[in-house]
Amino acid sequence: MKKAALYLLVGAIFLALVSGSLLTTGMFMDGLIYSNIAANMAEGVGSFWHPVYTATHHPDFYIHPPLALGLLALFYKVLGVQLWVTKLYTVITTLLCALLIYRLWLRLGGKKETGWMPLLIWTLIPVVTRFANQCMLENTMVLFDLGAILLLLRPNHKALNGLLAGLLLAAAFMTKGFTGLFPLVLPLLLWLFDRRKGMPAQTLAMVAGLLLPLAVIVLAVPEARTYFSNYMEIQVLAGWSQGEVQRWQILLYFLRNIVIVVVVVAVVVLGNKGVGWKPTREQWALWALVACAVLPMMVSTRQREFYLLTAMPLVAVLLALLIEEPVTRWLKPSTSMFVAAVVACVCAMAFDVLNYGKPGRDALLQRDMKVIAPCLERGELVTVPTPLYFDYKLQGYYYRECRVSLGDQERCRHLLTTAEYPADSTYREVPLPTEEYKLYELKTEKI
Repeated sequence: MKKAALYLLVGAIFLALVSGSLLTTGMFMDGLIYSNIAANMAEGVGSFWHPVYTATHHPDFYIHPPLALGLLALFYKVLGVQLWVTKLYTVITTLLCALLIYRLWLRLGGKKETGWMPLLIWTLIPVVTRFANQCMLENTMVLFDLGAILLLLRPNHKALNGLLAGLLLAAAFMTKGFTGLFPLVLPLLLWLFDRRKGMPAQTLAMVAGLLLPLAVIVLAVPEARTYFSNYMEIQVLAGWSQGEVQRWQILLYFLRNIVIVVVVVAVVVLGNKGVGWKPTREQWALWALVACAVLPMMVSTRQREFYLLTAMPLVAVLLALLIEEPVTRWLKPSTSMFVAAVVACVCAMAFDVLNYGKPGRDALLQRDMKVIAPCLERGELVTVPTPLYFDYKLQGYYYRECRVSLGDQERCRHLLTTAEYPADSTYREVPLPTEEYKLYELKTEKI
């Protein structure tokens, strides 16, 4: 019971940090898009190799490989297309990630009773809790990458483990493309830092495990060839040339997210006269792997903070290993600590329940939508001004609510707009108690 106290406390902290999104209806833009595409797939609109978003926005979705979308679609197929199913899927991926972090902790020499330490550091990294419940592709991809890393760290049966790791990396590629392939360099890093034997055979086996299933898919499924051809053109090649931000922005994101936990770890290490600062050669290899997960992102001009999600479990484990010894000496679980942890968990869960069904993010947009949506037919095409067409959150929420597609190229029965973009004389306003968004109908139609 005492041993569970600190694990419960970490769980309470995590629940408190995600309370603004765990049971609320608001969602990050990318998560809205992915969940809507998966819902379409489950309902027979589009398919695994031909994902479809709205009728006006990405009617052919070739931005990312479709494995995570297909997995979420399977959840929808079994449980129904509901928001709570989306949340359930993200909770499951989060719990599985926590389990793999714990397994990695044990593999690197951490003790069972201190397995809460990497989980706490992982929880305190802002990007983790910010996107843990937002249906990001990285939340699925990190599971395959961590599984591959665990296999590659095993000391025996290197060729077999390399082959299995390659299969997991093929799944990572099928989830988010090339960004999931950074563990490919781990055998080389282990050889460079630790003189680990069997590197050539393990690397060859891993490459075979990666390429063979992908080659079979491409050769056997014509739709897959079309998909990957479009993916390479639209996402990969374009990402090298389309300017959005400076390429070094990913480094600033990384430093911003780890600065607090690094300072805390440094204080603990220095306060104990450097006790615990004994990283092994294997750990140095994993620090190099973290660099390999982050630095290649600079190739693309599309820099996003959530790209770091796959590197953060490694950072959490490696930082925790530096302070395990001193923390173990002065922090001892007790019965009172267990009681306090239980109370904290109950309070955190109660706080999440109190937020159930609330908008969370994008509150005004969602409130107006709830008023406007009953006036629209399911699957209807609605006109919007061009600036609102590029409001991807607006697109996502209306499609999730009633499968309404928003377009700026046709004059449709209904017009959705704001005071900033007034309707022309061919439309008349539908009187609704909204605050920002207004619905109009063509004057030839009856209100």
